[in-house]
Amino acid sequence: MTEILAHPFYPPDINPIGYVANTMSVPELLGTFSLATLSIIGLISAILKWQKPILSREDKILVGWFVFTGCIHFLLEGYFVYNHRTMPRMMDLGGQLWKEYAKADSRYMTMEPFVLCMESITAFAWGPLSYLTAWSIVAKSPHRHPIQILVSMGQLYGDILYYATSMTEELYHGRCYSRPESYYYWGYFIFLNAFWIFIPACKNNEVSGIQNR
Repeated sequence: MTEILAHPFYPPDINPIGYVANTMSVPELLGTFSLATLSIIGLISAILKWQKPILSREDKILVGWFVFTGCIHFLLEGYFVYNHRTMPRMMDLGGQLWKEYAKADSRYMTMEPFVLCMESITAFAWGPLSYLTAWSIVAKSPHRHPIQILVSMGQLYGDILYYATSMTEELYHGRCYSRPESYYYWGYFIFLNAFWIFIPACKNNEVSGIQNR
């Protein structure tokens, strides 16, 4: 019989094979992630100010968003896909970040099929296409809006399915993948993922308005 190690994830009966506890504290992990985010945004802002000073403020914000979201998808989520089999025992920064997030969604520790498929598409389709979208905005490509709509709709659809599968599992089977402390569910699971619902939805509406004029 496989031994189930003590772990911080819910439900308690899951078996994150080979689990090793994080050594970095939550403030260290969140601080590092925030610093990386600010660094990416600051670098993109500086490059655009130097290379494309005539670009509108809104387009600069969009370029920053798509480069940032490309990094999240391709680098962070791609890291998960590549290491999903050994994620519970990963001790580098990416592994510890995912183990902290998994307190809000333990499916990331169990090779759950939907999460793996969804993250694979997100990492290797929407990640590179996010970079392409940013480039098309800077280059004023005529294909900018179709690419932007494609990426945004993909993000929106994936996020809705991500929420829906977890919530349906809890509703019909009483199985919750988030720890009982509310800040994990509302802070990590709901808030951190909501950006990829509201921002794509808003931008798709704007693009549709422009194309209908």
